[in-house]
Amino acid sequence: MVKQVTYCENHPDVVSTDVCCQCKKYICYNCRLEILGNTFCGTQCFIVFLTRRTIRFVSRLVNGLLKGIIWPFQSIKKCSGRCWFEWILGLGLLVCAYFIWNLNHKIQGYERLTSIQLFEEGVVDTTLIETSQVFTPTEGGMVTSNVLDIEGVAEDNRIISLSIDDQLQKVTLVEDGQFVLEDIQLHRGQNHLVVRAMTEEGQVSILQTLDFTYAPPSLSYLAEDVRQGNLTKKHVALTFDGGSTNNIADEILDILKEKNVKSTFFLTGAFIRNYPNTVKRIVNEGHEVGNHTWSHPKMTSFEVDGKQNTLPGITTETVRTELSRTASLFQLITGQKMAGLWRSPYGYYNQEILMWAAEAGFKHVGWTVGQGWEESMDTLDWVADKNSSVYRSAEEIAEKILNYGKGRNTGANGAIILMHLGSEREDDFPHRKLSEIIDGLRQDGYQLLTISKMLAD
Repeated sequence: MVKQVTYCENHPDVVSTDVCCQCKKYICYNCRLEILGNTFCGTQCFIVFLTRRTIRFVSRLVNGLLKGIIWPFQSIKKCSGRCWFEWILGLGLLVCAYFIWNLNHKIQGYERLTSIQLFEEGVVDTTLIETSQVFTPTEGGMVTSNVLDIEGVAEDNRIISLSIDDQLQKVTLVEDGQFVLEDIQLHRGQNHLVVRAMTEEGQVSILQTLDFTYAPPSLSYLAEDVRQGNLTKKHVALTFDGGSTNNIADEILDILKEKNVKSTFFLTGAFIRNYPNTVKRIVNEGHEVGNHTWSHPKMTSFEVDGKQNTLPGITTETVRTELSRTASLFQLITGQKMAGLWRSPYGYYNQEILMWAAEAGFKHVGWTVGQGWEESMDTLDWVADKNSSVYRSAEEIAEKILNYGKGRNTGANGAIILMHLGSEREDDFPHRKLSEIIDGLRQDGYQLLTISKMLAD
């Protein structure tokens, strides 16, 4: 069955991306307003939705309270056990009513936030919240993805809002002194973002204004190979390839979660198909996922002659299919789009293959290389045979990473480290040195980032 294409009610020439949960109109991403996990076409529909939900809930609450309080006194002589149960239930509902009353304050805050007064002169008090700060993303410049996240810190019991070009886009609450506005969609060209905080009394403060220019990445940009990030910034990226097995994936994810590190994972289609729960965990814990092709094929003749000549049978269609099938399965399982990054199997590729992948919308990310093993960030953690000349112990791998770049002015700036989610080793597992590696890098002043965040800087 061919999926029917629908168009935005407000922009008839734009394909719709969402449906308003209140009026059921088709809307595009420029019109969408996401609040409390629901999508609306505007503040009016949000207020109608909120009002109806509130009336419905209050009606049920009052009915429950009456039953819980009155029934015991009407039937105490006939059925004391049941009556006492209903009386206790009534008290429980009273406790629930308190929490609902507390929640109502937050709801009222959302209602105030949707008021047009939020954008009027004279409402803003820029000295209201002195400790607030927006620290992600870095302001200015051009971004090549139309979706980004904004993070920040502020006092608790504050309502945070984001507007783009004076149109309210998202609302969230501060929890434990932090807030995150996720999946902010930019439109083509200049975007003026304003992050505001509001107290329970309705006082509003501008936390920060951000300006971004969004433009889809060019083919020439996508066809550039990335092996290292910015040499002037103390950033390092831990990356993990997922091919045929996931037997150490959970341990790796446990360590990254404990250390609060976000990494980039390059997964094959076979990995996604065989280990969907691992993939969902990777996504749910905030990591980035790139493409490692569908079947992990060898694309050049390097293994045979040491040259990166495209092998027969590897064509633009081959590359496109390998990447698109993997991305489609990832979106089907997770409900999210895969990052526009890929890593060629075995590190075999050439400029022709990079261009074919660019035409499919993917930019290649390798790993940092140099003279000899000590200068390469390929950990060789996949080598299990201790008699092999390329085998390295877990201690040697950790020591290599922590000593990388010492003695150079740029140090380990921009290093991209390669490790794997599967291992055939019986002992001496390199991933169990991850905590030591992370702590050591941080002690040396390095910040661990995903590839996309590294490229953005």
